[in-house]
Amino acid sequence: MITVEEVYGEDSWFTYFMRGNEVVHVSQLEGARKVGSISLVNRSLVLWEVPENEITNGYYVNYNPKPRLFRFTRPNILVRDLSFDLMISKTLTPSPLVQLRPRLFGIERTSLFTFRRVAPLEEEIKSSVQKLRLRLPVVNTIEAEIDAMLRPIPQERVRVLNSYSEEIYSQWVLTKVIEAIIEMGGRLIDSFVLNVDSKIVEILYHPNPGVDIHVLVSDKREYVNINNIQNYKDKEVLQIDTGVRTVGKVGITVSFEGNAQFVLTPRNVEGIKKFKEEVRNEIRKKL
Repeated sequence: MITVEEVYGEDSWFTYFMRGNEVVHVSQLEGARKVGSISLVNRSLVLWEVPENEITNGYYVNYNPKPRLFRFTRPNILVRDLSFDLMISKTLTPSPLVQLRPRLFGIERTSLFTFRRVAPLEEEIKSSVQKLRLRLPVVNTIEAEIDAMLRPIPQERVRVLNSYSEEIYSQWVLTKVIEAIIEMGGRLIDSFVLNVDSKIVEILYHPNPGVDIHVLVSDKREYVNINNIQNYKDKEVLQIDTGVRTVGKVGITVSFEGNAQFVLTPRNVEGIKKFKEEVRNEIRKKL
């Protein structure tokens, strides 16, 4: 048996082995068993025993906080146990962050399917950000999937995939809100700040479960942030909650005074038109 050590928590190190086109976490190997756990400061050392014939070429994955890959080969590994002092050894050579095929645990299948339905929005978001000159860090969907799927705990894969799906979709909806305001004569004077008929329209974007986008109309710029949004309820005309409602189906709820609901996708041109008109209608009430 070969002993494999992993580090969970701060500056995590996980171990994956190659199986054809897949990478397989140590816990998924035939005959692998967890034999111990040692608590450290802000992290824990987890010990596995693995049959020697299950050891192949593979990768160490270091999260700090994003993943880094380090390739290892079977002959080098069999010289000694896969121990933490080897992981942090200066002899490790970083490997390019390539798109691997991690073996599924099972429960992350639905979240991965939905993420891949949302991921193509990245190119449209990039195009809009460039055209509108927005200061918006666009989610890199390849890196996002790697980040989620190289986590060794299936519940963590689900959480991270869902979080990225929400963020990507809310970014796409945000660009539609800005387009809607420009189409009613708005002029961008800063990222997420527009001038419309001598009024200032500020858009507060905060990707999170629940309300993602707040739209405020006032006589002057208020420099609102998420921590003081409650002080500007009299100026807020629109709250937009975006989210993945069902498998493969993304939906957006526009709520405040109108509480209109839309299911928006790039192909739903008529739905996008109606959504934009709803945005403009709410803003006009304050102009």
